[in-house]
Amino acid sequence: MNNTSTTDQFLPQSNPGMTTVKRLLPISIAIIFSNGLVFALFCKRKSLRTSSNYLLLGLAICDFLTGAVNIPYFIVFSFQVVPLNMQKNYNYWLVIIHNFMAVTAAYHLLVITAEKFLAITKPLKHYLVTKKTVLKSLAAIWISSTVIASIPLAWKNSQMQLLFSVIYFSVCLVFVFVIPYAFMIYAFVVMFKAITSKRRPSSIPRKVASGLTWGIVNDRKCILIFALMAAIYVICWLPYFTIGLVIGIKNYLCMELTQPVNKATEIIVLVRYITSFTNPLLYTFFKRDFWRTLRKISRKKEFIHGRSKSSKQREWFLRKKSVENSTTLSRLSWNTAEAKDASNVKGSISEEQILFVSSV
Repeated sequence: MNNTSTTDQFLPQSNPGMTTVKRLLPISIAIIFSNGLVFALFCKRKSLRTSSNYLLLGLAICDFLTGAVNIPYFIVFSFQVVPLNMQKNYNYWLVIIHNFMAVTAAYHLLVITAEKFLAITKPLKHYLVTKKTVLKSLAAIWISSTVIASIPLAWKNSQMQLLFSVIYFSVCLVFVFVIPYAFMIYAFVVMFKAITSKRRPSSIPRKVASGLTWGIVNDRKCILIFALMAAIYVICWLPYFTIGLVIGIKNYLCMELTQPVNKATEIIVLVRYITSFTNPLLYTFFKRDFWRTLRKISRKKEFIHGRSKSSKQREWFLRKKSVENSTTLSRLSWNTAEAKDASNVKGSISEEQILFVSSV
């Protein structure tokens, strides 16, 4: 009987804990820094607090938790320092946390794509989408993700837990990956057709036509960004749920996990964490409003630094001038004093000569 649990899919069997720390700790720091930058920009500029950007903020929170919670949790698991009486609960919570972040990221990307799809294909209906509607959608995402991720707790002490794990990963593969990703592909195809069908009529004034052209270019750029996010998503989560299903089937059939499966699991987990770093980079450095805000803040810092530097240079120049002026004044006063002494000496000599001559 194979005693390997489905939670062992997260553990790189061939690497010790220190190797895991060296690999994952820099990724965790990069994830926290990049998503923390999104939080800072959101707090710094009120103009970024739009309904669509609140969805990106929710995704940034999900990615931030991956770097701040998931990776440290996985590092502790890789050292295998948990007591035996707590190991089963610890392993179950490891699965729950990872599945929670997986479902949350998937549904965030699904809602983000749906929002952009509505904005391009039905702009009048999209105009009715308010921040309140977006916040309700975010609450639904987090609640549904929590429910889906907590399902394995129902069979934690059951003798059929291996079979239930196979069913669970099969359902997640269909409802968390296949169906949302099918809608994403459909939405991207429709959005590309809608954008490429836009033409600039000759009767439109040049200024209005240039504005429309800029809007088309901006829409194409946004679609490219979300297409990249969807591509990264398929590279990340399809292998994640697939390897979970494969390991669950092997455990159910009492088959030992081979070295290629363990190596593939290690690579898949590493790629899964890297996506939490690439997601904020996409909408921070490629989305127009985020990029503009970041450039304004950097330019403002450079301007303040330049002003402080120029003020220091001006102060140093004035101080140097004052020292030179004081030196010049002291030299002038010294020369004047010497001139007076010389004139006094000359005057005294002439009087003595006169007295000597008169006496003679």
